[in-house]
Amino acid sequence: MESGRNSLSIPCAPHCQNHESPPTTGLFIPADKRYLHLLLGYVTEICHIVNLSDTDLFHLEVASEEAFINIVEHAYPDCKPGNIYIEARMKPTELVLSFRDEGIPFHDSPKEYPLVISSDGDIQSPHGLGFQIMRNTVDEVRMENLGKMGKVLHLIKRYPAPVEIEMAQNVHEIPEAPLQQYSIRPMQTQDASQVCRLFWLVYGYTYKNENFYRPEGLIDLNDNGRIVSYVAVGEDNDVVGHVGLIRPEPVLMAEFGLLAVSPAHRGRGLMGQLEDAIFAKAEEMNLVGLSINAVTSHPKSQKSAVKKDFVPCSIDLAACPPRMFKALVSDSVPAQRESYLHGFKYFNTPPPRTVYVPKRHHNFVHTIYSKMQQSCTFSDPTPARTPGDYKIHYDRTLQKGIITVISADERQWPEIQRVVDDMVHLAGAEVVDLDLPVSQPATTLLFDLAESAGFIFTGIRPCQAPDGDCFRLQFLSIPFDLTHIQLYPNYGEFLLEYITTLMK
Repeated sequence: MESGRNSLSIPCAPHCQNHESPPTTGLFIPADKRYLHLLLGYVTEICHIVNLSDTDLFHLEVASEEAFINIVEHAYPDCKPGNIYIEARMKPTELVLSFRDEGIPFHDSPKEYPLVISSDGDIQSPHGLGFQIMRNTVDEVRMENLGKMGKVLHLIKRYPAPVEIEMAQNVHEIPEAPLQQYSIRPMQTQDASQVCRLFWLVYGYTYKNENFYRPEGLIDLNDNGRIVSYVAVGEDNDVVGHVGLIRPEPVLMAEFGLLAVSPAHRGRGLMGQLEDAIFAKAEEMNLVGLSINAVTSHPKSQKSAVKKDFVPCSIDLAACPPRMFKALVSDSVPAQRESYLHGFKYFNTPPPRTVYVPKRHHNFVHTIYSKMQQSCTFSDPTPARTPGDYKIHYDRTLQKGIITVISADERQWPEIQRVVDDMVHLAGAEVVDLDLPVSQPATTLLFDLAESAGFIFTGIRPCQAPDGDCFRLQFLSIPFDLTHIQLYPNYGEFLLEYITTLMK
């Protein structure tokens, strides 16, 4: 969103440091004795940073060497290769060195070995000698089992007095750019690197589409027509703004989004100019309309949808992992998966629809079509006469599966259900979307089966199918709190109210 401020203060390394967490570093090395000196050098430098005495440094080196050798000799039997992951957390009162491995599980713990080294250095028991040495050289030793992530050994060394170790962050002012003229035009190949830098400046590394951090990926998306990018360019040929159309399928609509304006050039109407240009491009492409997906972690993200007369027609629950969009997330509510408010805007009078949906949803569906000023007629279902067809997609980054039914056939439900189960239990999907074609007679029968299996009806996706609209149903495999969804006043609230009744 645009801002009227003249400058913006940002850290020199944004998004990499949490002020509430102690400074933390990490090292991972093969479980091989040849890397011991590399580990000890790392430990030495960490100790220097927190100003440990030479004696404490020596003790921590001894304990670290014992932890390292113990993992090398016992964690990976049968000469199977493995790594050791070392983390140093520099707290104000103590240093915590953690050694994690993904080797064979280990049931023993340091607590099982008493302090059996006498004052004159005699060893009273050879069992657990490594643990005994560690316990005598640091203040605390803890073993923690992490399940599939292996196990971790924590060595804790406390300071004689609190240490100031908080990382200082240099803050640089981004000054307001000189007033100038801007040109709005399609993105060219040579602009891609600047667009990637722009998205980093605006979003850090929180933007969901990683191609916007890879110039070659951004170029490829534009070349194959999956994205249409427009940029705002200043008098010095710097790219200072971006907007785009997202069109992964060759249907008569596209998603409007991919908005970013450089902080140094905000407050000059660039967002509006970019929006006007991309709307004109969409009509030039003979698209019937555009959709928009506004995040629901803050109502302000939906202002553009309200301003451009997008009609809210569904809520995409749990669409992406929490805090994917840093600039729009409020710290006042616990983090959960981000949801989108899906809106649609027709360029001309929309065509009438014949709709196949269970009668219990007729009023809700009629309300959505009425708000789009589109007529709809409800018809009775009939079983499929020909074999159905569907396609699947799984996004590992978003932990989300999508099943798109192309030809509805209720006889395929057991097969679709197996796909859902595999996505959830094998691939780790936290949400699975099921899109059903609105205008096919067997859709009602699939709809009933999906709801019986736990899917929730969350709205309509206009013009998303080759033959028209889709119903969006969703299966959530994680807890989800609808009260965290924030909507712009009098915009889309009827959707949230209806979905709330379905999830009770």
